[in-house]
Amino acid sequence: MILDRNSFGIWSFLAKRVFRATFRRPNLSLDGYFGQNFAQRNVGIYIHIPFCTGRCSFCPYVKYMFERSFVRKYVKALKLEIEFYGKVLKDVELRVVDIHAGGGTPSLLDAKDFYEIIEALNENFEVSGQARFGIEVDPEDFTAEKASEFADSGIDEVSIGVQSFFTHNLKLLGRRHSVEDSLEAIENAQNAGFKLINIDMMYMLPGQTLKEWVSDIKIAAEQEIDEITIYPTLVTSYVPAYRMLKEGKIKEQPSKRTFKEMLYAAYEILKMEGYNPIEIYGFSRSNEKYATVNLEMEGPLLGFGAGAMGFTGHYEYQNTCSVREYVRSIYKKRHPIAGIRKVDKNEQAIRWATCELFICRNLNLNKFKERFGEKFDKVISQTSFGKALKFLKLLGIIKSDGNTIELTEKGLFAANQLCWAFVLNAPCRITEEFLKTPWPIEVNIP
Repeated sequence: MILDRNSFGIWSFLAKRVFRATFRRPNLSLDGYFGQNFAQRNVGIYIHIPFCTGRCSFCPYVKYMFERSFVRKYVKALKLEIEFYGKVLKDVELRVVDIHAGGGTPSLLDAKDFYEIIEALNENFEVSGQARFGIEVDPEDFTAEKASEFADSGIDEVSIGVQSFFTHNLKLLGRRHSVEDSLEAIENAQNAGFKLINIDMMYMLPGQTLKEWVSDIKIAAEQEIDEITIYPTLVTSYVPAYRMLKEGKIKEQPSKRTFKEMLYAAYEILKMEGYNPIEIYGFSRSNEKYATVNLEMEGPLLGFGAGAMGFTGHYEYQNTCSVREYVRSIYKKRHPIAGIRKVDKNEQAIRWATCELFICRNLNLNKFKERFGEKFDKVISQTSFGKALKFLKLLGIIKSDGNTIELTEKGLFAANQLCWAFVLNAPCRITEEFLKTPWPIEVNIP
């Protein structure tokens, strides 16, 4: 099988039905879109660092080949964009509670680059004292010296892209790091004293067996890091691996039955090793979790950098996916937003509820009323999402006691399928369309 956007059956169908969107070029001043249009005062910040030293076979994200001279231009553009939004939003009284840098390969930057970015954020926004700055790092370049410098620069958390502890799997993924690099990177992060360390692990790799995945998870647990995040190998139609799978140049991905077995095996092993499931794909030795981009779903989130997405709660926007055009527009003092759309109250509610129930596993109906000012049933019951919930309850995938709706153990696999169907049919589809041209007239999703 191929885990593409149509491979999840009813869950792919639901993802396409629930999320339909049209992005158009902005026709108002940014103050008109942002201004007082934030659903909450607390906001997250996502910073996209697109640079890579090579191209991974399955990577669907906005990327650009690493050039040190261009990196400096890009960092300067990021600081100018942060300053620009700081001025637009100076009277909104936002408070930054979460900062995350993804890529690409953020760890290709120097500590000095991140120090400047953090300084720009502090100068232009109210950053909470509890806010943590997390970045994704590649084991290949995460030396002891770099880990120490990053920790000293103000970076609190790191997520290490281990993916697998088997050499042939790393080669299949097109990764340039070795298993030894991963083990050293974990040790370097631990010695540097970061507040939280996460490692990413991938399953459903072409040709991967259940036995091999179990070994991967056991080795990951042996590292005694704070958090382990597991992801199935999703395949978008615009990555090199898609064509290789279609043409039979690489082995098939495991069956859907094996998908389910891999998921539940990870839950069982990690629970035995003292890791609590804090999200359907995240396991922590405490109740803390690495800074994530869940706010992309819930909002509010400010996105900075080429290809970054933001969501005020009322408007969702996409920066141009062209790295060169991003820098050029910023230097010409023009905003880099390539598309924006209004999000109505029903969709805001559905996005928040979906994230709480299918990612965090528990939807508190009182919290829903506090956030949206109305009871859950009044807002949701007649929507396609509300009808889907009734169907899921009949199947035993969710249960309710009147105050909460919870995901059942039986529902974990279904929730994962729905989650990844959404990822492939919403954010990945958005990226796919915006990669076609830097400044599209209109983009329709799915």
